[in-house]
Amino acid sequence: MKLDKICLFILACTMTAACADLNYTEENTRDEEWTYEYFGEGIKNMVFDVYAQVYNQEFETNSTSFLAGATDEAMYALETGAINSYTNGGWSVANPIPLTWDKSYRAISEIHMYLEKIDKADISEWEHNANYETWIQQMELFPYELRFLRAYFYFELFKTYGDVPLVTTTLTNAQANNVTRTPAAEVVQFIVDELDEIAPHLPLSYATEVGAEFGRANRIAAYALKARTLLYAASPLHNPTNDKAKWDEAAKACGFIIDNADAWGLKLSSYAKLWGNDSFYNQELIWGIGRSASNAFEMAHYPVGVENGSSGDCPTQSFVDQYEYQADGKTFGEKNPGSIDLNAGNPYEGLDPRFALTVVKNGDEWPSNGAQKKVIETFMGGFNAAPKYGATPTGYYLKKYVDGSCVTTADNQVTSRHTWIVFRLGEFYLDYAEAVYNATGSANDKTYGLSANEAINVLRNRADIAMPEFTEDGAAWVERYERERLVELAFENHRFWDVRRWKKGNEYFKSIVVANISANNQLTRTTVTRQWDDKYYLYPIPQSEIKKNPALGQNPGW
Repeated sequence: MKLDKICLFILACTMTAACADLNYTEENTRDEEWTYEYFGEGIKNMVFDVYAQVYNQEFETNSTSFLAGATDEAMYALETGAINSYTNGGWSVANPIPLTWDKSYRAISEIHMYLEKIDKADISEWEHNANYETWIQQMELFPYELRFLRAYFYFELFKTYGDVPLVTTTLTNAQANNVTRTPAAEVVQFIVDELDEIAPHLPLSYATEVGAEFGRANRIAAYALKARTLLYAASPLHNPTNDKAKWDEAAKACGFIIDNADAWGLKLSSYAKLWGNDSFYNQELIWGIGRSASNAFEMAHYPVGVENGSSGDCPTQSFVDQYEYQADGKTFGEKNPGSIDLNAGNPYEGLDPRFALTVVKNGDEWPSNGAQKKVIETFMGGFNAAPKYGATPTGYYLKKYVDGSCVTTADNQVTSRHTWIVFRLGEFYLDYAEAVYNATGSANDKTYGLSANEAINVLRNRADIAMPEFTEDGAAWVERYERERLVELAFENHRFWDVRRWKKGNEYFKSIVVANISANNQLTRTTVTRQWDDKYYLYPIPQSEIKKNPALGQNPGW
């Protein structure tokens, strides 16, 4: 069976709505009567309005920066970047970055309006249109898609704020301004129950039905969301007593995806093919956010010195130090502590192949297009280094997700389509391993089928990776697992949330290490201290919301 990869192409059909009170009707400019009498411009565009919020939730700052800049993965090159508010003290109840609360509840309110009023839709005057039957089929699926999206937004709210109001109907302004927060466990149960109920009604693939449209939520996406939700719910932040039953649920949900992947047409991809042009066709992708052809991300991430390059998210030495060598599994940091004389040899030789696919280092030829390719110089005074304004502050540049075939010169623009990954099969091998280890207490236990080590080794045994297998157990396994998760899922917006759900912010986010390379090729490590407080495990409830509804209360420490 060929799986229709669902990469969401966002239409330019946004709606003006404040929805700060969890209420769709507040400042709503959509004409209801018109909406429910027209399919494409009305009903379907309303559904796309909801889908469009997924992009805004998952990927920050107009796709030019990721959450990595607020983790040990990266530093954002420009001090003025909005991402720096997470680490420089600019984060507050008055500046509750990002707008997750507002965007999520706006989408949820639209969903409620649709679910409650779709029965009044009358497009019968279009029955002679050649697409009429397809429209009817799509309208039958829209409620299940929208319920999936509602579950998705509640997951976003849960992972961001913990306890949040669980609203399942349209509210009046008065009702919205008097709601209280629902315990996180109840929100999780709602998400899981919803996904269990709607999954059978969603197709495995849209390739041959309902218009053969890409970008829509299918059954596998529902199972993926359920599995990730249960993993988060089982994690220390939300499971302080380490209830094994929660890890058991997560292990089974992740295992279900692995066990059925072949039947669904899902297969692990080579690592390199996950990020290139048109990767929304990739066989590993479960759900992604597809964007029309552009080179904006390349302009944001090509090194300074490359025409129109702005450096963007620059990988740290802390991150580079976690890569293992293929020969013995030792890390770069273990083999190269302290200062490194880069003239004495190439310390990067023999590293995990994922390193070269993720990071641009001093001496690499980049970007790959013939018009701009050059040897990158990140040493002090080099062509792509300080003292140039906006040069990398870490000694490295980002390659993952950056399409080197894009040309960004003023007189020659070459673009490509990008896909930001929300769910892919590789994640669930890692999720499964973590859940099984915590459920059984052993990395070699086969109660659930694959052991935790076997699941991870499936990823590491890919032909283009071929890394030494996991054999550890206990504390050594946990340390190596966290490192493997960082490397495999780098810059996919996992690290920001993983460290929070593990409650390890002080360990990973308070201090990061960057590389400084002198003109004579001496690499020295420098520690950068960032602001971290345990209150950052959960976001603050926006002050504007609490002013309207004091019953919401505030998260601890804010």
